[in-house]
Formats: sequence, C-alpha cells, structure tokens
Amino acid sequence: MRVLIFTLIFATLSSSVFATQNKKQVKLRIQAPAGNIDEATIYFDQNINPAYINAEDAQKIFSGIAGVPVIYSESVDNIPCSINGAGTLSNTELMSIGVDVDADGLYNITAPNLTNFDPTSIIRLEDRANGRFTDMRTNFYQAQMTAGESATGRFYLHVSYPVSVSSTVAGCFNNDGALNVTADNSITWTACQLFDMFNNAAGAYNNITGAYSFTGLAEGDYYMAYTFGAYQTTVPFHISGNYIVANIQASAVVVATGEPVDFSAVANNSNQFEWDFGDGTLIYGIAHPTLAYYEPGVYQVNLKCSNSIGCIDNAQIEITVSQALAVNEVETKSVSISAQQKSVIVNLNDANNLNAQVQVYNMIGQSVYHAPLASQTSTVSFDEQPVGYYVVSVKNAEQTTTKRVFIGK
Repeated sequence: MRVLIFTLIFATLSSSVFATQNKKQVKLRIQAPAGNIDEATIYFDQNINPAYINAEDAQKIFSGIAGVPVIYSESVDNIPCSINGAGTLSNTELMSIGVDVDADGLYNITAPNLTNFDPTSIIRLEDRANGRFTDMRTNFYQAQMTAGESATGRFYLHVSYPVSVSSTVAGCFNNDGALNVTADNSITWTACQLFDMFNNAAGAYNNITGAYSFTGLAEGDYYMAYTFGAYQTTVPFHISGNYIVANIQASAVVVATGEPVDFSAVANNSNQFEWDFGDGTLIYGIAHPTLAYYEPGVYQVNLKCSNSIGCIDNAQIEITVSQALAVNEVETKSVSISAQQKSVIVNLNDANNLNAQVQVYNMIGQSVYHAPLASQTSTVSFDEQPVGYYVVSVKNAEQTTTKRVFIGK
C-alpha cells in the first residue's frame, strides 16, 4: 500500500507542477466488481514530449494488491504511465490504454471529469476486442475481462481536436458574412445547426465531417448546436459587419431664425460624414455639427455616411425655420429671470406679488406656458419642450419684465 500511496502523491505533484492554462486532462478510472478502483491520467499541454520524460510523466507502479485492477496509458516508447503527457491538442490523438486484472468479471471504465476540454472535442474509448467505441462524455464502458489476459492492445483512447471556426465579415449589403468550420475528420458529427440570436435556424448539416461553411449571413450573434450521438453542445460566434445604417438626430426640427440646431450622425461602421444643410452650407468630416438658419423656410438636411470599405448610406431630415420673434428685453429691479437646464426660475425679489403672471413664448411667437405666480420664487419645468431659446414675460402690478433664456437638456 505504501507504494500505491507514493504513486498517487507523485501523480498529484506532477499534474500540478507542469500545468498551464491550456492543459486538457482525461482521468480514466476502472472499477472492479468488488468496488476497488484505480486511475490513470492523460494530459495535453504546451511543449510536452509524447515520449516518457521523468519531469513530465509518472511511471505506473503496480501495487499487486489482490482485487485491485490496474489501468495505465502507454507512452510512445511503451512505458506504462499513471500520468502520461502529450503536446497541445492540435491533431487527432490516439493513446494505448493498458488494463490488468487478477479476477474474471465485468469492469467499468469511466472518465469522470472532462470539463477542461473544449466542448467540441470528442473523447472515445475503443475496445478492439469487439470493435466498440464509447463516447466517454455521455457514457461509461463495461467490459468483460479475464484474469491473465494481455494487458495491452485491447483498449485505445481517441481524442479529437476541437472544431475551429473562422468568420468572414458581412459586406455593405449585410448578406454575405460566413462562418467557415474545420472539424476533426476522424469523427462524424450527427448534426451541426446554426441559429441566430433570436433562435431562428440559419443553416444545418447532418452527418458532417471535415470542413464546411455557413454563408449568406448578416452581422450579429449566432450559436452552433453540435450533436454527436447522445452528446450535445452549443458554441457562440459573432459575425462583424461593414454595412452602414445612417440616421440623423437634431436637437429641434422646428426653430426660429438664428436659433442653433445641434445635429448628430447616428451611423454604425462609418467614419466619414458629408452634410448638406439645404441652405448652401456643406460640412465634411464632422459627426456632430451645429448650425443656425437665418432665413425662414423648410430645409432638407442630407447626410452621407461612408467608410474605407466603400459602404455608403444616406439619411435625410427636414428642419422648419420661422421668423424669430422680435424680442425687446425689458429688465426691472423687482423681477429677476434665469434658466437652469430645463427649468425657468422667476424671483420677485422684494416686490409684493400683485396678481403676478408669467408667460413663455418660443422664438416663433407661440405661447408654450402661462400661469399665475403663487410665490415669491417660482420654478417652472419645461421637460416636454425642445432645447432652444424662449422668451419669458413676467407681469406684476403695472410692470412687465421680459427676457430671452436658453432651455437646455
């Protein structure tokens, strides 16, 4: 028993010292009819030599305890190992598995933890005594074994390399993206289905191996649903796009002459902007220009968005410009008027409130607010009004105070 304990301790040390983030590990476990178990570990990691190297592998030490089965893997130079390493899993791997029992009966072989493998790597145990393959992700293998039978040449572990996928960017019409799949041709996937982010089917293959593609795809998020017999898994993917969808946002679409309008180009995948504001003004290269119109009229603003790939989209918006209200600002000492963001603040200072009234006009002369002032200081919110200039008129007793203010965001 001391020898067996030593083997397990060495196995633990070897397994941890030489692990990297890319390490993939299969732990095979055999259980005898009486319940006794033994384990062997096969791992795939960077710069690991498949031949036996003392610093990378652990040689199997047979305990010889009655009723305890023995399982191990053979290195390429035929050394039985309790821990056996190979390089990064980039090709189909075939590992010889040795089993030695001292009693006839049914033995179970399992791989209890495969979560560190890419979900598209298939791990199968082959029994060449009857030509059977067992997917170790979804099942265990039960084998009839006889004491004294050959310990090697019957069982082999097959590990497929993961599916790799490259994407082709969707172009200007957003209908020519692609996912190009390369799968291990040593296995045949029962099905491979592609779904978009709304779970709509976007393509499917059955009984597929090797390389294949899903084409005619738009930019967006997708996932592939793989099926291998009873095993199923999904893997997400994203296809980027170069296409442009252009829109214009404006701080206001009905303004007065001289009132500035903030424009914004809202466009994906665009880095070039051309503005035509309809009054002869052309602006290039700016995504968020500001402009004021000085003649009444209806102006169509045109925006052309493009990128270095050659994709283009256009957007339009109409701006209605009215003659600005002539404002004769009148200040009095008894009333002060100010604006803070979306609010207008009226302060009667030390004057008595003698049926004071406040009225607010936009710059084309439309009344947007009228109410009595109930207190010495009143705050009026204009959350529903667009950004721009307004005229505030306060009448108290026989005096009228008028001021132009800017209501912002």
